[in-house]
Amino acid sequence: MEVLLKDLRYIVTQDEDRRVLRGKDILIKEGFIEEIGNIKGPVDEVVDCSEYVAIPGLINTHTHVPMVLFRGVADDMDLFPWLQEKIWPMESKLTPYHIKAGTRLGLLEAVRTGTTTLFDMYFFEGVIAEEFVNFGVRGVLGQAIIDFGTPECSSGEECLKLADNFVSTWINKNSLVEPSYGPHAPYTVSPERLAEIAGKSSELGVYIQIHLAETRKEVEDLRGKYGRGPIELAHSSGILGDKTVAAHVVWPSYDEMMLLSRSRTLVSHNPVSNLKLASGISPVPDLISLNVIVTLGTDGAASNNTLDMIETMKITAILHKAIKGDPTVVPAQSVLDMATIIPGEFLRWKIGRIVPGYEADIVLLKTRVPWWTPLHSVVSHIVYSARSTDVHYVFIAGKPIIEKGLLSSEREEEIICEAEKASLDLLERSGVSSLLKNMN
Repeated sequence: MEVLLKDLRYIVTQDEDRRVLRGKDILIKEGFIEEIGNIKGPVDEVVDCSEYVAIPGLINTHTHVPMVLFRGVADDMDLFPWLQEKIWPMESKLTPYHIKAGTRLGLLEAVRTGTTTLFDMYFFEGVIAEEFVNFGVRGVLGQAIIDFGTPECSSGEECLKLADNFVSTWINKNSLVEPSYGPHAPYTVSPERLAEIAGKSSELGVYIQIHLAETRKEVEDLRGKYGRGPIELAHSSGILGDKTVAAHVVWPSYDEMMLLSRSRTLVSHNPVSNLKLASGISPVPDLISLNVIVTLGTDGAASNNTLDMIETMKITAILHKAIKGDPTVVPAQSVLDMATIIPGEFLRWKIGRIVPGYEADIVLLKTRVPWWTPLHSVVSHIVYSARSTDVHYVFIAGKPIIEKGLLSSEREEEIICEAEKASLDLLERSGVSSLLKNMN
């Protein structure tokens, strides 16, 4: 099937020269970008794009999609009471029913806000993978491994067996899914088990997703126990490498930053979650100066409270200017790169750019709105002015997932209603009270 995106106001190609094209067309054929230019000739479908800016689909490199069910249950709390009194009791009662309902809601939110690829790390990952395929969304999906167990397993050994089974089931099974191992963190997974996971990942050529140096307490505890920080522990266990995503990296030492740089480990910066939980602020300008690969993630909606990558881009850009006292650091183009090209080059798919030969993961933003006017700088407006409600079309592998801002009104209503039911059921099962209980 051929789809012609006709007369685009602008195309943000994210090519090697970061060209922004004006008044051009994009021809999509069999899921790929066939041609860009002033295109004539018969096609199966034409979309009038005169009011739209085309950008590559955004790539969220760290989240826990089903945790949208926990959105707003517990806010403005310290991290460990938040975990111990709210999150962990709810997670202990999760079932495939809750995971499915949460994944569908999370994917709806992600695509509605311009994200076409997500790195997910959670429980019941096989259920999550099925929903990614049903939605037509790309996912690097990690089965969680924790030594003290999860809702699916009672021990680290059992968790690892579940992860082995997930990876073997999904490797090369579907073009939209990349399975991975998800060891939670060096403070919840022993160095011996981390080394075992690293060996399995290397042997199979699959990804690893892990939380590293998220809080100051984590770093202090690990240094007290092992004499090394979390990133050093990950390195000594063989975890770091060019198929590993390290989420957060808020409290790295200089030597640890160099380990990340030399190993070509991908770092996922999650500014909204880190700010909301008061975990600290990742030294992103310093990481970049040391040639560490930095990308962007939302984390789960329990600690963010959205999966909105457009919001994440703006906060990334403005946060580090204030911290450094320098308005030139982390400019808009660099932030857009962190959400598109940089993670795209980390993956086997040809995504992150709008150029011929790449997969047609394309987002169309409506620009005939006050906050896009006047339009002096397209890239600047994407990062500083755009809102997630500007997303009107989303194509993944050439397939239109969102059209005129909606998945479809009937399907969206079904997903939202089921997620509400699942969230209330989870609260009842776990005995956790939400802020709703305090309302008249």
